[in-house]
Amino acid sequence: MAEGDLEFQSELIRAIYTSIQDLKNKYVEGLTSHNELILQQARHKIKPTLSLFELKKLKAILQEGKDIVSSTGFDGLEQHQAQFEKAADDLLKDLDEVI
Repeated sequence: MAEGDLEFQSELIRAIYTSIQDLKNKYVEGLTSHNELILQQARHKIKPTLSLFELKKLKAILQEGKDIVSSTGFDGLEQHQAQFEKAADDLLKDLDEVI
């Protein structure tokens, strides 16, 4: 998508970084406040980025969280939250290295 245009590539990576950071903040807020609407909004906002850039691991974790909340509610989401935060932090670290 950004072949040969280093400035555009850098801007794109920064935009992805910001999107992932926003997702992390909102998703954790939704988990800790047990607010399904916040979770839905966070997932919906990041969905195009996850698909476009094939961020499959994070996409799968978000789907898992959606499935857990819809089937059992907010009880027992500590492991899911830890898994999500690690995946988001790992991705942010990777992006930070190329910015």
